[in-house]
Amino acid sequence: MKKIVLFFMLLISGVGFSQITLTNTPEITKIKQGTTFFAMKDPASPAAAAYVAAIKKAWTLNKVECIKYTDVEKNIAPNNSFVTLGANMTTSNSTLAATETRMYLELWTTNGKFTYDPKKRRHFNQADKIVVGTIELFADFYAQNNPSAMYKMEYDAAGHFKNWGTGILSNYLQQLCILLEKGTECTAKTEIANTAELQKMASTTLFVPDYVLTKFSKNSDDESKKYTEKEIFEGITLSYKLLSLDQLNEKIVNSSAPFYYLLFVKTPTEKFVTVTQSQTGEIIYLGYTASASNFKNADAKAIQKTTVKK
Repeated sequence: MKKIVLFFMLLISGVGFSQITLTNTPEITKIKQGTTFFAMKDPASPAAAAYVAAIKKAWTLNKVECIKYTDVEKNIAPNNSFVTLGANMTTSNSTLAATETRMYLELWTTNGKFTYDPKKRRHFNQADKIVVGTIELFADFYAQNNPSAMYKMEYDAAGHFKNWGTGILSNYLQQLCILLEKGTECTAKTEIANTAELQKMASTTLFVPDYVLTKFSKNSDDESKKYTEKEIFEGITLSYKLLSLDQLNEKIVNSSAPFYYLLFVKTPTEKFVTVTQSQTGEIIYLGYTASASNFKNADAKAIQKTTVKK
């Protein structure tokens, strides 16, 4: 296996991965004093407008701006931080094996050693980068095999991320800001079960994106094969409703009443199943599996089990 370094925003990181990871927490005090820049292809494009609005509303830690990827270096300064796409890509010596790439949103700052000077050709050295937080993304087959193409796309990623959209991103950023305010390092391999919230959820409807029915293949972009609803939800007495990803994002953005929804995130080596409260963005449940399996009936039953009063 060999590691491949991508465009300077899509770099192999030494930080541990999870649904949301927080590390190097002493940097948070510095970050609060500066501006956080979300980098994308073009924040002024119509396709990015809803995302820019969502970012500016959800990001409450400090000042926030959205910029082009090409403007990142000129904004590197003490106390400033950046949110960019990151990737950890490996390829196999086998011509038959598909590329495996972990993709994530990455919050990072610098050690202050780089000063932008347009008259010089010196570029930012990745050794001066300090990663503070990551949010794991469920990249489809195309994105895993063409990660460098993702930063060339609009911020909607053309549907290549399963856990993506203006509503879902808003909630992720809310949760990340909450964790940053707490300032405690964390990984999501430690499973979460907010019993009080889960019992509230038990008396309502859990909204589930219909991609959980997909039989995702490791070596193909064919997403036509599906589990039946019975295969996934047999024995589930919780009220649930399947929605398309677009419908789920629309509901998060437009619903004035809080509700709960499930997300399934699969990486090349791990699986995360979360339940989120749509108004606060709090992840009230996280189930972790150290294998890249599809969503199973057992995952649904594990959620249901947490709602049973003891």
